[in-house]
Amino acid sequence: MKKNNVIFFFLSLGFAFSVFMLSKKIELEKTLKTIETAVDFSDIRQLAGISGKSINEIMSDIKDVGVTTIGIEESTIRELSDRGLIILADGREVDKWKYIFNRAPSFLESRQIVNISEYAYVFTENPSLGMMIKNALLLKLPKVSVIGTYTGQYYLVIARVEKLALENIGLGFWDEEVNSIKASGFNYVLRPRHDSLVTDGWIDAVFDKYAGDEKLTGILSSGNRIPGSSEKLAEISGRLKIPFGTIEFADTGGADETAKLLGKTFLCFSPKGKSASAKITACLRALRERNVQLLYIHPAEETYSEFLSYAGAIKRGLIENSFKSGKFQPLPLWNGNFYAFFFISLAVFGGALWLLSVVANTGNQFEIAYVVIALAGSAFFSSFTSWRLFIAFLATVTFPVLAISKTWPKTALSPLVGALWLFFKVSLVSLLGGIFVSAILSSTDFMVKINSFRGVKLSLILPLALAFVILYGRERSYFSTSLGRLWHKRLEVRHLFFGISITAFLLLMVLRSSNKLSFILPFEMEVREALEKFFFARPRFKEFALGHPLMILGFYFYSIAPKIKKIHFRPLIILGLIGQVSIINTFAHTHSPIAICLFRTANGLALGALLGAGLIAANSFFKFIDLSD
Repeated sequence: MKKNNVIFFFLSLGFAFSVFMLSKKIELEKTLKTIETAVDFSDIRQLAGISGKSINEIMSDIKDVGVTTIGIEESTIRELSDRGLIILADGREVDKWKYIFNRAPSFLESRQIVNISEYAYVFTENPSLGMMIKNALLLKLPKVSVIGTYTGQYYLVIARVEKLALENIGLGFWDEEVNSIKASGFNYVLRPRHDSLVTDGWIDAVFDKYAGDEKLTGILSSGNRIPGSSEKLAEISGRLKIPFGTIEFADTGGADETAKLLGKTFLCFSPKGKSASAKITACLRALRERNVQLLYIHPAEETYSEFLSYAGAIKRGLIENSFKSGKFQPLPLWNGNFYAFFFISLAVFGGALWLLSVVANTGNQFEIAYVVIALAGSAFFSSFTSWRLFIAFLATVTFPVLAISKTWPKTALSPLVGALWLFFKVSLVSLLGGIFVSAILSSTDFMVKINSFRGVKLSLILPLALAFVILYGRERSYFSTSLGRLWHKRLEVRHLFFGISITAFLLLMVLRSSNKLSFILPFEMEVREALEKFFFARPRFKEFALGHPLMILGFYFYSIAPKIKKIHFRPLIILGLIGQVSIINTFAHTHSPIAICLFRTANGLALGALLGAGLIAANSFFKFIDLSD
């Protein structure tokens, strides 16, 4: 009794510190209500082409419908040539001039330059653009002869390098474009690209001049990897205090490593697809559930007016969901609280010890050694991310099983009410575990998905296996006689069908346990959308449609079945643990606001209880489970 009192004390202490941590997390979540909506500058040029309007007119229109930010891709020779801002030629093309006009081009004669076939020439009527190209090539090609000259009609850059070698070299960002965007009242995002010539010196040269610019939202890499090394990009971002962003669900090489070195980032979501309504729904879901601060939208196959309607609908959706449009403030670097992590760790260890004492007869020596290890581990490692992930996993496995590990007392309530009462008590223990998980993972890196909970699939299977041992282990003769009879029983088709069904069910559950569904069942998306419209936070299928009804049905049969039949209803309770584990996994999504987790859990409990009661009512009519001796 004294041991249980001590465990209860540490559980209470861990809960108090969890509430403290979650209150700090909620304060940070309140700062995420300002959202930026961005359009790429290349998309603005595309919209100008299809609408017949000027770029300035396009920027005025999209600003009116709620676009706050413009993304600027790093320029390349090929991109500038495609836009008609420069002409790129090589020595062989210049030689054609001699064949056609029987003389060298005037820019060569006037500068007394001898044409060489390996030369590349860049012509532009804009001197500032020519200077940018020349300076970029001097930095990126230090061993190559590069000169720039203004002829009075155009700026000429000559580089002793093959034309093809120049085309995809990143040149940085053209100041005239940046200034025109700022003058139009937009914020801007710099989108650098990687090439083989990027050096630390180049990174410094590109970004140093943007330090302290209040209009700069941050850095968001373009292409399939970051420019240069993650160490250098993290260093320049931290030194210049320029926020670094990551794009959700985009495999950008080096982006995660850069964010980990910084310890923080801002999340960007870019919706895919052709349906405007589906993209709007996806955007609003990302804002509500995943701490996204930047929406990056692209025109698909819409007309110009349809794109404006799409952007305007996003702004209206922001307002309807209590967000506002404007320049966001990235989350500060918050590493949590060591003392809170320490006591939460002890609370989880206390719950695990309680479960161990149910499974096995733990002696005094074992318990003393256990306490010493728990104290030492929590004291030395609670500030480490790997330790916090271990504690979160331990809580996910421990608390659902702990909730059903004790013998359930008889109640004076009716069987249905008693089953619901037991179900809610079990769910309360699982909810406590979820609160511990969310609190132990409360820090900026988890809030913006730099780090995330691991072991989701194992945490779904392991509690079911432990519950099987605990529940069937209460029947002293079960493992010695029942399993023996089962092993020697003749295999029938129904047994094979039952085994295949259980295996397929568990495989389906494991495959669908990740955030990105590997496959979708028929009509599933329609059901998801309907639930999302009806509920503030959509409940999880594993909870309301599977785990919770099965557990309620199991508790109901437990209360009314004859003693000899009770063992046959434990599979329902074991499978019902799927819903309890899912409750804790909901709170393991620490990039989701805590309010969303609570609402989602409450919705799942309410809907699951309703379906469970419906199953019980259906059984009273159809008798699909025989309760007779």
